[in-house]
Amino acid sequence: MLINGRQSICHKLVYEVRYKYGYAYLDRCGSIINEIMNSYPAWTQETVPDPQNAPLICLENGMKLNFGATKYDFSLEQPFGDEEDLTSSDIERFIDHADGISSLINERLDLRIFTRVGFRIWYIFRAETLTDAESWIKQLLGIIPFDDQIAKALNNSSVEARNYAVVIASSDRKFRISINGVESYAKLDIRGNILDVRVSKLHREQDKYLLKQLKEKKRVAKNPHFAGMLDIDSFVETPNGVDAKDFITESLRQIEDALPKVSKKVI
Repeated sequence: MLINGRQSICHKLVYEVRYKYGYAYLDRCGSIINEIMNSYPAWTQETVPDPQNAPLICLENGMKLNFGATKYDFSLEQPFGDEEDLTSSDIERFIDHADGISSLINERLDLRIFTRVGFRIWYIFRAETLTDAESWIKQLLGIIPFDDQIAKALNNSSVEARNYAVVIASSDRKFRISINGVESYAKLDIRGNILDVRVSKLHREQDKYLLKQLKEKKRVAKNPHFAGMLDIDSFVETPNGVDAKDFITESLRQIEDALPKVSKKVI
């Protein structure tokens, strides 16, 4: 998807359901984990469950599940240094797993009252620097003089970062859409220990060392150090029921139909 002259990278997906009266989790957590791992062999415990939360991970693609007495959520993120963004095949697999496993959790916890269902997707747009990302966002949003005027009033300062957010109500769900510039953390491998450091905070020699590591491990790929990030959260509050496949598929359809129309007006 091309927006304002830059190609999108599908970076992360999350499907979340919140509910009331899910305290059967305290009694059935272990049996639910066993059933998930028996029905979906690629899934295993990520860490030890506790009274608040049970974390699982899919060894096949890194998809994660957390479930407890008040909510569950599934997430899938573009691996650091992967050559590709999340593909349609990745998204289809995410939907299939979320649909099957969420149905199992709904049934085993006897969930009837839901307070929120949401599907969230992040797109990133590569930038050379954080300033470049902010400039792209300014062009995308059009001429909004207020931020420049107030910056000028504050001792002739300049705008360092822009963050735009809006909530839109469609006929059957709401969309919270935000866009801002982001800077990734560099993952430095120090004798087997991973140290997260902001890229802009590295001095010249450290930056050279990072680039050497990235080239050796082929981790540059499509994970830019600086980018514009488009975050879209599609949600319904107090839904009558939840169907993961239907909700995610319809949310994606509405998003994918709308964004190209917007980009044509922007470009």
